[in-house]
Amino acid sequence: MGTILLKKYQFKGANAQSEGLWYPRVDHYSTIGTDELCQLASNDSHVERTEVKYVINAIVKQIVELVLMGHTIVIPELGTLSVSADGITVDDWDDVNCQHMIKQLKLNLRVTPEIRQALKSISMRIR
Repeated sequence: MGTILLKKYQFKGANAQSEGLWYPRVDHYSTIGTDELCQLASNDSHVERTEVKYVINAIVKQIVELVLMGHTIVIPELGTLSVSADGITVDDWDDVNCQHMIKQLKLNLRVTPEIRQALKSISMRIR
């Protein structure tokens, strides 16, 4: 397993309690695009890269359509994808209204216990 590199950052312009304090943040190596991901998956699976790309595109399309209709998607090796809503509360049942109460919808990924455990045991260092 690899090592996660962290960078040192300082709070600036935040709230008065955090101003000037330092914290570590993950330093991302790079952004992997679909083509590179497909090539890596092709190498692992011995399936042609173009076929992998068609399948990934189809899976992503289905996931987006299904979660936007309220379905929960379980991918055993990765986790569970679902949509949740952040909103405000009201005192009376009759005052509940989606248009005014929902601040934002979020796409959630709840990772598998195996990934959660791997995240706990991964090595880290400051760059």
